[in-house]
Amino acid sequence: MVYFCADDYGLNDISSMHIQQCIDEGVLNKVSVFPNFGKVDLHRIKNKKNIRISLHLNLVEGKCLAEPKDIGLLADEDGNLKHAFGGLLKLNILQGKKLEEQLYKEIKAQVLFWKSILPQDEPFCIDSHQHTCMIPAVFRALLKVLSDEKIAVHHIRIPVEPLRPFIKTPSLYFTYSPINLTKQWLLKFLWQMNKKQAKKHHLPTSRFLGILFSGKMDEKRVNKILSRYMKMSEKDGRDIEVLFHPGYLEQQDPDFEEKNVVFKEFYLSKNRKTEFDSVMKISERSVL
Repeated sequence: MVYFCADDYGLNDISSMHIQQCIDEGVLNKVSVFPNFGKVDLHRIKNKKNIRISLHLNLVEGKCLAEPKDIGLLADEDGNLKHAFGGLLKLNILQGKKLEEQLYKEIKAQVLFWKSILPQDEPFCIDSHQHTCMIPAVFRALLKVLSDEKIAVHHIRIPVEPLRPFIKTPSLYFTYSPINLTKQWLLKFLWQMNKKQAKKHHLPTSRFLGILFSGKMDEKRVNKILSRYMKMSEKDGRDIEVLFHPGYLEQQDPDFEEKNVVFKEFYLSKNRKTEFDSVMKISERSVL
């Protein structure tokens, strides 16, 4: 199965509307939903379609769901989450144990909220905003929450891409941005630190595509590389998750109810419109 996933549902009405359009008219069949940017109607997302829904664990912007006084490393006194990926990674090195204890409280609050709104027959899937779950302290805290709450995880995203499809596609060698290359190698390094724990807990995951092309997930690139992913999956039957950010906004659009929106430039990037167009154009038949 190929899951074409859109992240960041629930950011605001306009962004979510564009993602909903990709569900109704495009190839999108999975949506990752913010738990802390206001109310979200999960039944509306599905809209009588077989759409997989995932918790988009958010530790970097918006309001915390735990008590601010209990997670001073993560949030200010008003409850605003205050660290991006780099800040959390630094805290992981300097205050690992204390950070993990506070992460546990915030992750538990988000997970329990998600359970309270998830339809009973919907499998529990989880990923993380800005891929923060790859930071070891976050990963450990997340596993502890899932274990303590006895949650049967249907899928967890591990945002590490296999090298083989990219090596075998030399025509794309010069299309990767330096920042995406850096992100992917950092995530691969962190994954080596988490891999043993993931295997111990038998976490179900899939092959992932969406880092090296992030911001450049156009139809041509995706179809070219995805065909190689499909050949790999034909041999072992593993699912594939293809990540997009199609919830584009234009300069006149933003209407963030939440003041603590750190990545505004990212949400206003023209690349998100490119990814929206890709989701609307890509045909499953073109990669099967």
